[in-house]
Amino acid sequence: MTPPGPSDPLLQKAAQLASHPDFPQAVHAYSVGLARLREAPRFVNIIASTDLRWRIVGFLLYLDADRERFGPEGGATYGRLLDLSTRQGDATPRTVQSLLALLQFSGLVRRTASQADRRVKYYRPTDRMDAFVRAWLRYGTAALDILEPEMQRGRLVENRAFVDAFSVSGGRAHLEDVVPLADRVPAPLSSLKAMLGSYSVILAVLLAHFEDVPTPSRRSIAGRFGLSRSQVDLVVQAGRDKGLFTIDTNANLIPTPALEDSFHRWISIELAFYASHMRP
Repeated sequence: MTPPGPSDPLLQKAAQLASHPDFPQAVHAYSVGLARLREAPRFVNIIASTDLRWRIVGFLLYLDADRERFGPEGGATYGRLLDLSTRQGDATPRTVQSLLALLQFSGLVRRTASQADRRVKYYRPTDRMDAFVRAWLRYGTAALDILEPEMQRGRLVENRAFVDAFSVSGGRAHLEDVVPLADRVPAPLSSLKAMLGSYSVILAVLLAHFEDVPTPSRRSIAGRFGLSRSQVDLVVQAGRDKGLFTIDTNANLIPTPALEDSFHRWISIELAFYASHMRP
């Protein structure tokens, strides 16, 4: 895969956002909002617990919303979702099937028959999923409203047509980009993206650092984000091995400059992606 070059429009936009004097404030707002989303009911945190699961949900939302390409019933069939989810080689049919079962059990998705052909089944987001998606997008729009207040994206995210248009534009870009968004997570942050609960632990550590308060205990982190203590311990150990965390004399987890730098770069890239595809 060709790496992004200096003329990459997304990275240019990311650099522009990161140079804004209020960017640290935007990163804090983004982090607070994302942490609150991950504090939601346990099933939501399970869905958002790894980058892969999050990405599959994004593909499902795109397929359902792209009526121009797939027709009036959308395109969220199992076959299409499996095709998109497995293109990068990190998902299997079992991964997709398990997540779909969880989404249905949680009331976020329902399975319905096509009106044109009852043999064809579609996976449709429910009102509960719509509420989750708005919560998902609010922390990004809150951060962008600090950097680009004239766009008022926080107000627009309550409009269903705006959200669907973002799903279509962002979904198509993810499929057609030379370097998909999922492959742009900077190192060393990217080294933990496949671990269950890794981003929740990272958020807890970074928020304590941003707010200059002691890092919460591992037990507290586990309870806050619906993880087990052993899951948190595994993330912490992996993070220390990768140079993301250190431990001070009071046994507090401390983010390294490498983690803070890669997190800031990742937020700038995500916000640039949102800004490019959230059109009024």
